[in-house]
Amino acid sequence: MISFIRRILNSEILPVSEVRKLKVHIVMIFLFIITLVTIPFSFFFNYSTLFQVLSLVTFGLFYLLCLIFVRYNKIFTAIQISIIYTILLMAFYTRGISSFYAYIFFYITLTVIVFYQEIYSYFLYGTLTVILGIFYTLAQGEGLFLINDIIGARYIYIAGLVIYYLVSFINILNSEKLYADMNLEWVKLNNFNGNLQKDILYHLEDIRTNLKKTPLYEDVDFQKATFEIGGFLSEQLLDDFSKVDNLIDLYIYIHEKGLDSILKNNEISIPMKKKANILGKYLLNKNTDMFSMLISFYLKYQKTEQYHENRYQYHLDSITNFMDEQIIGFTLIYIYLHDEMSMTEEWKTINLKGTSLNSIFAKIDLHDFFSDTLIDFYLENMEKFKNTLK
Repeated sequence: MISFIRRILNSEILPVSEVRKLKVHIVMIFLFIITLVTIPFSFFFNYSTLFQVLSLVTFGLFYLLCLIFVRYNKIFTAIQISIIYTILLMAFYTRGISSFYAYIFFYITLTVIVFYQEIYSYFLYGTLTVILGIFYTLAQGEGLFLINDIIGARYIYIAGLVIYYLVSFINILNSEKLYADMNLEWVKLNNFNGNLQKDILYHLEDIRTNLKKTPLYEDVDFQKATFEIGGFLSEQLLDDFSKVDNLIDLYIYIHEKGLDSILKNNEISIPMKKKANILGKYLLNKNTDMFSMLISFYLKYQKTEQYHENRYQYHLDSITNFMDEQIIGFTLIYIYLHDEMSMTEEWKTINLKGTSLNSIFAKIDLHDFFSDTLIDFYLENMEKFKNTLK
């Protein structure tokens, strides 16, 4: 019980799958209490003894079925079973008595469905619950009203139930939108940085080598922090803390030996290779999902210089004052443009079909990029450029 309460208090650090499992446990505890209370209360309902016994047996079977699905990690199915179980309890109460207490069960059922934050389940079961609630209020709701109730009280009860349903539905839609927006933002950011990540990785490795620094996974403070975090998570998720310690040891070992060497090693067991293959997504010295996530978050919050018109200097004079170097720079630009026009469509990066270098230079002001001396040099040697730099 202490472990269960600790997991609830620290649910914000649990993965989504564990949070959903935790929600099922909480709902099952609630339904267990309600079912226990239902046993003595059922004798006051207008049901036959046989129907009462069959109903209680059905509740027990549904409860057992839900526990089995949770045990075998079929969480989504367990959620559906627990919702149906709640609806059956609601139907048992609302068909047995006609009072405000039975009416409350429609709110209880909606609250259970809202608790799971599953939009399709809420739309299906929540809508069904509201329809049954409206029908119950119109057809059998005499017990809801007080002697001095205002005129139209029946419709106030219906409006309250519908408003609760709509507000909860809007809340779930908002949560889904936030989750979808965050996921979409992550995908866009990952795709944007994906082409650069290999270069970033190699660049960081060069910097680390030049500074004569050890890799991050060999850093003692990093390893200590990793083991402490692993120990904390194992207290929330596992009974055997040594499993996480062994997993972290394997994680560091993969960095040192390489994933391929471990997978090709016949002396390592198959279960160990499976774990190593899973951990391969989170290596820090490869272009992995983990490295992608770290780079994406870093670049997201990295401040850049504000834009101004002269942020980038395109004139060759800003690069070098030596005329021979400017001629080399101009020649490289000339060759690049020439190659773009001679390439096949598959490899072109810019569309220069049907154009010539002279027409390109005629459309732009060359003085924005080259000095007067360099432009005169090109005009005087145009034929030589054309014949030589093919």
